[in-house]
Amino acid sequence: MILLCIVSVNARLDVNVALNRPSYQIDTETGYHAGKANDGNHDTTMYNGHCMNTESGTNPWWAVDLLVALYVVGVTFTNRGDCCGTYASSDSSVPSQ
Repeated sequence: MILLCIVSVNARLDVNVALNRPSYQIDTETGYHAGKANDGNHDTTMYNGHCMNTESGTNPWWAVDLLVALYVVGVTFTNRGDCCGTYASSDSSVPSQ
């Protein structure tokens, strides 16, 4: 399972280029779709409805389409703040191309 509340992808201009871009995940726990992670809302309380959550326990994933090729200088993942912040593993990675 992956549970994220905020995802920020920073390019050279120090702007969150993932903001409101199309995002996808392996499956969805009811009401917690992929776009909740990059919608710009910084509320980390899951039950306020501003976090994404997958149901899958095997090889879960979340992805964002930046729509253009960019030089990415950093990616920040923020877990839920009300509890259980370790749901996203410490080996979260950004695939390179």
